[in-house]
Amino acid sequence: MLPATLPFVFAILWASSYAAAKTGLADISPYAFVALRLSIAAAAAIVVVLVLKRPWGPVHRRWPHLLIGGALVHGLALSTAHAALVSVAATPTALVHAFHPILTAALGVLVLGETFRWWQWLGFALGLAGVVLGVPHDADYGIMALLALSLFGLSGGTLYLKKFAADVPPFEATAVQLIGGALLAIALAAFLETPHVHWTPSLIAAMTWNVLFMSIGGMAIYNFMMDRYGAAKAASGFFVVPGASALIAWALLDEHLKPAALIGLAAATLGVALVWWKPRAI
Repeated sequence: MLPATLPFVFAILWASSYAAAKTGLADISPYAFVALRLSIAAAAAIVVVLVLKRPWGPVHRRWPHLLIGGALVHGLALSTAHAALVSVAATPTALVHAFHPILTAALGVLVLGETFRWWQWLGFALGLAGVVLGVPHDADYGIMALLALSLFGLSGGTLYLKKFAADVPPFEATAVQLIGGALLAIALAAFLETPHVHWTPSLIAAMTWNVLFMSIGGMAIYNFMMDRYGAAKAASGFFVVPGASALIAWALLDEHLKPAALIGLAAATLGVALVWWKPRAI
């Protein structure tokens, strides 16, 4: 039951983080939100590694790569996504991120020499069409650029880490990656905005949820799946993210999607499934 259940738990946690962030951003500037979130998560991750007495040896040889990859995956991707969430609904942002495993797999063909079969290219096309349909067409170019940068951070950082730091155990790797992400988010908050925080119950709840249940709990589940069951099983959680995000945003934020966006959600979900589907005979 565990391998079948964990991807859905991870997907729900990942999907819920968009609604939580959207709620919290009413009381805090976006880059400051991410800087606080990642700083707390990095400190907690280091404590966990120390308590578990995990070895730091592999990190000594790969820490620059882990910092760079973490700055992309956590710092750039989350900071730009939160900046976009100030103006864009939670579901379209989640839809753009749902294209991440598709784009990462496709770019792996060029960067890492991996193979891609015809049904995976079909999944890539469906995922791309889903994003085009689901992203609000009335958003200005600045918002679209932020979403594109967020997707670049996720996919580019994932490929970078896979190429240069794949041999580092997942928990130690995540701790260093969070440090890199926190450093970049702090720099963005310092240079690109006038940080402000108004501590309210909703902000505290949003920050607590995203730190404990996503940055720490969700990533621990993801790393556990990567370590125990492999990348394909871990990535299978992304099948559910677009639909789960839409349901959570509808229930908590009263967000409603146009028919084209609903079609985009369905296309993106099918696209992710096709890209990560591995027939038994292959």
